[in-house]
Amino acid sequence: MSEPAEVDRLLSAADEITARAGLGPDTRAAVERAVAAARGLGDPGRLLHALGRATLNLSQERLADGGDVTDLREQAEEVIALAGDLLSDPDWHADAVVRTVQAGQILAGIGLVDRGRDVVERVWRLVAPRPADGLDARRARTAALTGLVTLRLETDPSVLGPLAAEMVDLQRGLARDTGEAAAVIDLADALGIFARVASALGRPDLMRVALTEQYSLEQMFQGSGAQKRLERTEASLAQLQQAAPENLVVPDSGAWRVRRSYLDLLAQPAPSGVTAGGFAARLAAESRVTGRAPGNRPPADPSVIADCAARLDQGISLADADQIIEADRVLAELADELSLYDGATSDPARRDVRRLWSAALYQRAMLRHRIGHCDDAWDLAWLSVVVAVRRHEGLLRGTTTEREALADAVTHMVDAAVVAEATGRHEDQIMLLSEVIDRCADAEAAYPRLRRILGTALHNLASALLERRQTATAAPLAEHAYAIRHELAVLDQRAAWEYANTLLLTAALAVDRQDWRIAVERLSAAGRLLVALRTYPEAMAGYAGQLAIKVTTRAPELVDRARAAGTWPYQTWTPQA
Repeated sequence: MSEPAEVDRLLSAADEITARAGLGPDTRAAVERAVAAARGLGDPGRLLHALGRATLNLSQERLADGGDVTDLREQAEEVIALAGDLLSDPDWHADAVVRTVQAGQILAGIGLVDRGRDVVERVWRLVAPRPADGLDARRARTAALTGLVTLRLETDPSVLGPLAAEMVDLQRGLARDTGEAAAVIDLADALGIFARVASALGRPDLMRVALTEQYSLEQMFQGSGAQKRLERTEASLAQLQQAAPENLVVPDSGAWRVRRSYLDLLAQPAPSGVTAGGFAARLAAESRVTGRAPGNRPPADPSVIADCAARLDQGISLADADQIIEADRVLAELADELSLYDGATSDPARRDVRRLWSAALYQRAMLRHRIGHCDDAWDLAWLSVVVAVRRHEGLLRGTTTEREALADAVTHMVDAAVVAEATGRHEDQIMLLSEVIDRCADAEAAYPRLRRILGTALHNLASALLERRQTATAAPLAEHAYAIRHELAVLDQRAAWEYANTLLLTAALAVDRQDWRIAVERLSAAGRLLVALRTYPEAMAGYAGQLAIKVTTRAPELVDRARAAGTWPYQTWTPQA
């Protein structure tokens, strides 16, 4: 008689060779040994595991070569009968659900559609009312949903949107929490199913999101099977591009860890040229900071907080030393871990978790932006804003801690706006900068850090509006930034060239409205400051020179007067006839 340990070893070997080598004689032999050993042991759970694997592999062989499916049907029915006795067993419930759903899909695949659909629907009715608050319960619900959506696609796809979105979100959670390669592959498959549902709903925007993420995940794997999946996704993307042309941006291979809820995406209306909505609405729709405890993870204690803080410092140091890959890994793992602690920890420790979580997301966003992965950077930066704002919202107003939390949140907003601009999300850029100005308006006078952030937000928003030719709106914002940065210029060298930058912005706006006196005054001050600083971004000097040429051309008398007074620091230039 077989021993449990030996059966477990054979089961593990059968799963491993299937994943590594795919179908073939060696795989078939390994699975048959596992089935025989499980039958000899007389353990229904282990037999279900082995027989389910054997049936799944056999279905892939027979459906690929068009062979006789009689024995496949018999095996699938045996799996369903065996699993039926284990669905109420807490130790085997999840595996019983998974194997029953697989068997139902196999029956549908060999032409017994009604029987297969009946099996899957029955399992879903059993699973649906149960809470998915543990890893096994989530596995069961995900498997049941996947089977249900797949089989209903052929008959009633128009009502599957929420179910398909929940399926993706659940599978993403499993992939993130377990770290299993198989769970990541299952996520890629779930995204493909969601794309088909989105197609039925007439949502090419959601198809594009799902297919590009699916393509990103499939690029992570090697082998003939992975290549075939990748080619199928490429074909789907090509068809989508032909029907609805738009720039395709494939996310970075690590972006799947922080992608927003597909339920949120589904709830958004299809793009119609309108803006994405105000900050409060966007914040309310964000579901990645839910507050629900994930599984049995213990809450974060002081030692955990201290360890996470040290790892954050390590990630920042690695990034500063241009050890990009290692820094990205440290920050990504830290952000993932803190996201789990967030749901398991209560205040006040939770506020420390969110402080570190938002900082890890922010630092990784800036790193991804620095190396040109702007779309990944945007998703990370936006989530860092959400986490930072949620942390700030729980604090008593007017305290030093609250002011620091607000300063962190608005810093993340200002830099997220820079990333938004780089990715063409101009409405998001303006939304974020406007939010910073609103949040800092009542607090900045008493807190220098907030005052400096406010100056940056005002400058950046005025600059963005100038580029869009909204000069009437930009001018008062720029003048407010000028007043703040003039006061702060004495703090340090960076504050001084920030002031010089705003002098140039206000000069450009003066040129636009042909206020030559102000243009000469601000250009003179900016030039003298840059000369005094000696070190500053080269682009500033180039921009100052361009503006000086314009002003000299249009207001030569004012320039000559400034030059005679020794306040015009630019090289002598005479317009050519």
